[in-house]
Amino acid sequence: MKQLYIFFLIFSILLVAVMLWPGFLINPGPLSQQHEALRGQCLSCHTPFFGTPSSKCGSCHTTGEIGLKGASGQELAAGPDSTIALLHMELTAMACIACHTDHNLPGKGAFVAHMDHGALTAERQENCKACHAPDMPKDVFHRQTGEGCGQCHDTNRWEHVTFDHEKWMLTDLGRSGNCIGCHEPDRPDDLLHMDAGDACMDCHMTTAWKPVNFDHDQWFRFDRSHPARCSACHDNPKDYRQYTCYGCHEHSRRDIAREHREEGIREFSNCVECHRNSNEDDAEHLWRKKSGASSYSD
Repeated sequence: MKQLYIFFLIFSILLVAVMLWPGFLINPGPLSQQHEALRGQCLSCHTPFFGTPSSKCGSCHTTGEIGLKGASGQELAAGPDSTIALLHMELTAMACIACHTDHNLPGKGAFVAHMDHGALTAERQENCKACHAPDMPKDVFHRQTGEGCGQCHDTNRWEHVTFDHEKWMLTDLGRSGNCIGCHEPDRPDDLLHMDAGDACMDCHMTTAWKPVNFDHDQWFRFDRSHPARCSACHDNPKDYRQYTCYGCHEHSRRDIAREHREEGIREFSNCVECHRNSNEDDAEHLWRKKSGASSYSD
């Protein structure tokens, strides 16, 4: 019984303290600039134990005037904001705290904490450009997408995109696989990619840039002794047509020259002309096949 009495006593003291000094005990952060004039007047917006009901907001803000006039009915110094006005006039219900906060909360923007698109009418939810036209990129693809933002974007953030390349490739917008029309800024600055033109899909998939379906077997076939690590052979990242075999093999250029000249091979600067894999028999066979018609014969 004594413990219960102590509990209620402490609870009562805390309750009275919160009622008398709410700004000191439960203030989540400084007021936003728009509500700076209400400093110390917590009960102007808050109802004890019930948070901030929208009816409190409505005592100052009229939905039909938001974006057109200030809270006191005065003309806005920067002029009316037709986008903000349109957004608020088409809300299905007045639920201000679904989007707004009157305090600058950690990790949240000033005044607008989160935009609940579900509060908009179904028609407005489909017409993203009515509010977001200034946010739309100016590239060829976005200029032709019309109002179909929701086919790729969700309402949480622009960067979270689910883009179905296969769908767009079947339309005129796909521009016959012209990836560079959208992805020119993503093209690496090396001669291999510059020479590739628009043939991105010869190597890349539409789901991700990597992994790459690059057929290296036409030059050299990898095996356990030759892992597919580009920089091991291609030491010039600006030009992948250049390569070297001397970065790994335990022999010198002089030894290589001696071994080849013993076989009557005078031209051996381009290793992969004969060595298409690590099999020496294959290299000898290829050299003998070419030796009668090339400069390899002595």
